[in-house]
Amino acid sequence: MAGEEAVVPPAAQRMAEFGASVAAVAHVLEAPDRARIERELTECAGLARSEVLERYMEGRPPTPEECHEKGNFGGRYRTRAMFLGEEMHRVALACAESRLKVLRPGGFSVEPRYTYNQQTRKWEFMSAEKEAMLLDEGCFGELRGTIKPDIVIHSGNPLLAQAVYDFKFPCVRIYEGHWCKYTNGPHQGLMQDAVYYDALLVKPLRILPRIGVMP
Repeated sequence: MAGEEAVVPPAAQRMAEFGASVAAVAHVLEAPDRARIERELTECAGLARSEVLERYMEGRPPTPEECHEKGNFGGRYRTRAMFLGEEMHRVALACAESRLKVLRPGGFSVEPRYTYNQQTRKWEFMSAEKEAMLLDEGCFGELRGTIKPDIVIHSGNPLLAQAVYDFKFPCVRIYEGHWCKYTNGPHQGLMQDAVYYDALLVKPLRILPRIGVMP
């Protein structure tokens, strides 16, 4: 992203850019397929929470005080909630990848990164190789304003999403895994799900352990 003045185009404009026929094909995901995918992702969320709590909390949920405690967790100074959430995400994403390889070989992406091209005024998919190169070279400014959903279901092209999911692992109240609000950068003031929708043209959904799929 070139700067914080970047403006993301509305979803209606994106529809026109893709073309009605392409957009229609991209959004087709049969109900039985969706149900199987969401069942597997919900199981992955539950397994991740249980595994991480067993490893770091002797199997019990942390108290609110423990969630907010700051210290050296996982080699970094942060709250316990941040550490546990990161670990749960790591386990859940590995679980999701292994299961989706069976359900949808070639038809999904785990943590794909998308960037908005100011010149073409379109969202573009960034390959994992390019992302790794930018990170290795310390070019973090090139990643400013990009988005990185947890799971994108597609039919082979990550830009033609059929479903978008994000795992949420709240520490204190398990049912309060809300979408984040951007506090700086080109998306400042916007909700995470709104930006995902603008980029990928499908309504993103949250996956919460024990609760399942939520808007």
